[in-house]
Amino acid sequence: MMRIRVLIVGAVIVALAGGLMAVRARGGAPGAASQQVQPPPAQPAPVSVTVGIAQRADFVTSVSATGAVASLRQAKIASRLSGIVAEVFVNEGQRVQTGTPLMRLRTSDLAANAAQNRAIIESARARLTLLQNGARPEERHQAAAGVAQAEAAVQSAQANEVQAASALALAQANVQRIRALNEMGAISRQDLDSAESQFQQRQAGVMAAQSQLRQAQAALESVKQSQRLVDQGPRSEEIASARAQVAQAEAALAFTQVQIRDATVTAPFAGTIARRMVEPGEAVSPAATSFILAQLDEVYAELAVPEMQRPGLQVGQTATIIVDALPGSQFKGKIAEIQPGAAASTRSFTVKVRMPNPQDVLRPGMFARGTVTVAVRPNVLQVPDGAVLTTAGKPIVFVVRDGKAMRHEVTLGEQQNGRVEITGGLNGGEHVVVSGVAGLTDNQLVTPRAPQ
Repeated sequence: MMRIRVLIVGAVIVALAGGLMAVRARGGAPGAASQQVQPPPAQPAPVSVTVGIAQRADFVTSVSATGAVASLRQAKIASRLSGIVAEVFVNEGQRVQTGTPLMRLRTSDLAANAAQNRAIIESARARLTLLQNGARPEERHQAAAGVAQAEAAVQSAQANEVQAASALALAQANVQRIRALNEMGAISRQDLDSAESQFQQRQAGVMAAQSQLRQAQAALESVKQSQRLVDQGPRSEEIASARAQVAQAEAALAFTQVQIRDATVTAPFAGTIARRMVEPGEAVSPAATSFILAQLDEVYAELAVPEMQRPGLQVGQTATIIVDALPGSQFKGKIAEIQPGAAASTRSFTVKVRMPNPQDVLRPGMFARGTVTVAVRPNVLQVPDGAVLTTAGKPIVFVVRDGKAMRHEVTLGEQQNGRVEITGGLNGGEHVVVSGVAGLTDNQLVTPRAPQ
């Protein structure tokens, strides 16, 4: 009896199991035959990204810095003499050659001195001849006339000196009065400058009168000695003295001629007149700069390079210079000098890049930007720096393959000018995502597009 019951229960279980399997085979559970089958979840849409090619090319290491254009050579030119400007021959921006006249001072006083010196030379030579040859009766008469003439010249020179001193005293008093009025605001600075210029001219006049008086006195002494020689006859010492007086007079003439020559200021080297600071009629002196002459056929770009970038720089390296005032233009040059010490305030080194300036378009003071080529390494695998993303402290790139972005960990080298060197983890020729890389995940569908 028990055995029959076990068989019945087993048959029921087998029947239920078979029915359940049949229902599942039809796609539904018992009591759910009327429900629809759910579709699989939809895949995300591809993300649009910009791709570039990892390629091998020359990798240029450079240093960029800013600075200013400076002249290759510059000189502040002043007159060797004090005086009044008669003519100015050049203007700012004008190119000149070595020896080109720049300005000329008034030389009337110097010309008078030269004429007097020539007269003194003739007198000294005549005296020497007289000493050497001895006197004749007619020479005695001439000697006496010469003394009278020389005495008259001394008296005239004394009168001129008194007159010049009086004019100087009046000019000095006038300057003091005008200075006082200027301090009270009762008179303009222009009037004060005019009075001081007149005072300087009067001083020059006194000096010229004194020089003429000394020369006249020397001439008088010379003719008196000549007269004494006529009466007494020459001695060897007197002949030697006469020779010395001739030499002294010749030296004085030579000095005056040098002053006349120096009254014309000339260019010491070929260049461009960067500044002109003098006009005709103005008083000049060796202490006042009249012109600034700059050599501009070649110029420097003086760049301030930070101390961290200094070790890679060497004299002779090439550089590209651009100037904001000349958009679209580039200038090539080479490092000519690197200052040995850094500026204390900026911790930067001044690097001088020498470059040609045949059109004179580069002027001192222009703001300049320079890029110095430090090294060029060939056949370096590189990608745009926008392709590299750092996650968890590791650099990665996404390589596009079969419409998917595949994550690659890479090893980086140097980075310059928007490119980064890849030393490991990537092969040349692979397409890497360069824009839209943020937010990508490994194996994500993408739609690649070329850079614009």
